[in-house]
Amino acid sequence: MLAVKRKQMTEIGEVQLRNNLADFLNLHLGGQTPLQLDQLDAELDAVIAHCRKAGLRSQRAVASYALACSLFGNDRVGHDPSIVNILADRTSSQLDRAMLIEMWTAAAYGDFRRTQGG
Repeated sequence: MLAVKRKQMTEIGEVQLRNNLADFLNLHLGGQTPLQLDQLDAELDAVIAHCRKAGLRSQRAVASYALACSLFGNDRVGHDPSIVNILADRTSSQLDRAMLIEMWTAAAYGDFRRTQGG
């Protein structure tokens, strides 16, 4: 019988999360991200590690943060006061935190589109 330890399952889950995020970003951003696949993997590993350190545990919360970083860059997202507050709020649920990140991303994207005349 094959016994998989909890740490191994966590590692498998992290790899699967990164692969799913990479596939999603490649599909939906259609080459708009300037990173090669190996660079994208490394970047996603760093983003996922940052999310875990900030207490984001759900795949949805991590994916929301990763999408925001892919659209606007790690520096802008990581230093935005709203995002900093969301990450610092460890009392809110993972779903609430994910939704707040998604709302921030939608608002930032809407602002970007308006400045581009779209």
